[in-house]
Amino acid sequence: MANDKKSAHGKFHDIEANNADALKIFKSYYGDHNHSGKIYSDFPDFFIVKSSSLEGQNIASRDSEKLLLDDCIKRAKDRHGYIGVSKHRNPKLGYYWLELSVLPFMLGDAVNKDNKGEFFYVLTKFVEFTKKNPNTYGDMTADMATDKDLAYMFDSIKQMAERMADSMENYPENMLVSYNPSWPATEVKNLLASLQNNTQDWCQLFFEHVMYVMSQKHKN
Repeated sequence: MANDKKSAHGKFHDIEANNADALKIFKSYYGDHNHSGKIYSDFPDFFIVKSSSLEGQNIASRDSEKLLLDDCIKRAKDRHGYIGVSKHRNPKLGYYWLELSVLPFMLGDAVNKDNKGEFFYVLTKFVEFTKKNPNTYGDMTADMATDKDLAYMFDSIKQMAERMADSMENYPENMLVSYNPSWPATEVKNLLASLQNNTQDWCQLFFEHVMYVMSQKHKN
């Protein structure tokens, strides 16, 4: 069944061929303010579109939404990236709404319900790095075998990172997230700022854990 669904939505996952379909959806949503119907059931819960496909198009009829689109397009262009389209549905009222994101996700971006999978995915990459390179910042997983609370936190973070699984079936990692796999100090600083500046589950606790492990490494 999963393969059938993927096949049916294949045209939306091809960023080189989904221009016309993306424009049709955007004009229906932002131009005609149509939030229901077959047009929405025909595309997946998430797909990516090139910012150049939307740039210069007469899409939104409301000034506020035009500003939102223009800002999204500009930010995507500035990072040589893309626009992610997440579809949501209110089952009681039967209408859909769209959430837009700028891709690839970078540390420093505001973290919300639509991109927290990307954020926690990057977080797991940092954890993997410290496990393989404990002499750099310390091993974040060192006490996991004996600390059940710590193990539970890491398991919860891993589960949130797995929200990326469906997207990664259709898109390469570098289209979805951007981080430095060598984890220089500037990148870790951005990671810590991202942990501090959002209210997603586990972020504050993980921030405190990172600071503790790094302080112990410094003492040693």
